[in-house]
Amino acid sequence: MRNNSLRLAMVLLVVMLSCSAVAEAEATQSDTVAVKVTVTSTLSVNITEDTLALGSVAAGSTKVSTAAVTVTNNSSGINETYSLSLANPSGWTASQAAAGAETYVLDAVFDADGTGITWSEANYALSTTAVASSATKFAGDQTGVSVPYNAARKLWFQFKAPTATTVSTEQSIVVMVTAQAG
Repeated sequence: MRNNSLRLAMVLLVVMLSCSAVAEAEATQSDTVAVKVTVTSTLSVNITEDTLALGSVAAGSTKVSTAAVTVTNNSSGINETYSLSLANPSGWTASQAAAGAETYVLDAVFDADGTGITWSEANYALSTTAVASSATKFAGDQTGVSVPYNAARKLWFQFKAPTATTVSTEQSIVVMVTAQAG
């Protein structure tokens, strides 16, 4: 009987060891984990030129820039749409219709080479309120809409001087280009 008990104990020990080996074998199976991440993009726009000098302009006359400024989407890889606005210099007020006494018009248009632009205050006049670019707003043969990452646009200007002014010193009209995603 003792032998039978010993054999039974041995059989049970072998069964237990076998189950343990099976459990270890199951522990070595592979599994997966989903790593989730959201990359946030940063909007950024760069204007290469700091200044665009138009020189002397007679009262009531119009002058178109002979060079453009370069506006580049230097974001972190997203398309950008540009809004344009300006800040009035002391003593003058921007108009979106016509120049007048102490009132000027500054138009802006995205265009590759500046030739063939038909200037229009309705589509190109800047104001102190930011206005988004569109298929017609500030659009020549280029637009400020959905500009791809690292793409550059040329921005040209037309200035209509006040018809009369008491300001006789050089004025600086600051133009702001603001980027939005899209």
